[in-house]
Amino acid sequence: MRTLPAGEVLRLWDECRDASPQTRALALAAAADDDTVCAVPPAERPIGRITAQLLRLRNALAGPLMTATVGCPGCCGTVEFQATTEALLALEDKIVDSPPPLLHGGYEVAWRCPSYGDLRAVAELPESEQADAPDNGALLLLERCLLSPRHEERTRASSAADLPGAVREALTEAMSSADPLADLLVDLRCPDCEHQFTADLDVAAFVWAELDSRGRQLLLDVDVLARSYGWSESEVLALSEPRRASYLRIVTGELP
Repeated sequence: MRTLPAGEVLRLWDECRDASPQTRALALAAAADDDTVCAVPPAERPIGRITAQLLRLRNALAGPLMTATVGCPGCCGTVEFQATTEALLALEDKIVDSPPPLLHGGYEVAWRCPSYGDLRAVAELPESEQADAPDNGALLLLERCLLSPRHEERTRASSAADLPGAVREALTEAMSSADPLADLLVDLRCPDCEHQFTADLDVAAFVWAELDSRGRQLLLDVDVLARSYGWSESEVLALSEPRRASYLRIVTGELP
């Protein structure tokens, strides 16, 4: 994974700061693209493929260790946990891009793994529909991933809602197994109250937090050096990071 130049960091910061989480994740993952030829558009690839690109970008931006805090649902205290990009990237080899049909309860269900395009469609579901039926989002996600569900009597199920609950549950489990990077969960225990719970590990949020911090710092760097030396933004950003830091230390009096 190449290191992102300062100019590209600011470009991504501009592009992503007001974007939806799904659009932001795709834009950030594109920055981590290793130029591998792939006929499938990023928005249609399994979620885990995008997560893997985000992990490589996070590693290039801030190293392999990711540390986060979550609130304990038992006592409202703070629980810290850590993960490494290397350990998570090891799961990429387990992603099944073209999973076999699911055979369950007399049904044969052809399906594919969910993508960020699917997540975006679910997120754009009108709030009124979500309020009327809280499970609409999960059902819509499942619906988009069905290819040809059929019963053993060769009758076709017209939608995910027509499938028995046990078949939908088995399909959800099959999706999780086929893409272990799609929904990363961490089992935690609160050190204060000993409550055990599960937390989401949002890799896209980790990457954005780092890039957002860097983007804001770069703006401050440009402002200081432009005021001090009359340089343009492009001239400041063209400096290497060590050279830019040295000039900043001169301006602040830290470097004689």
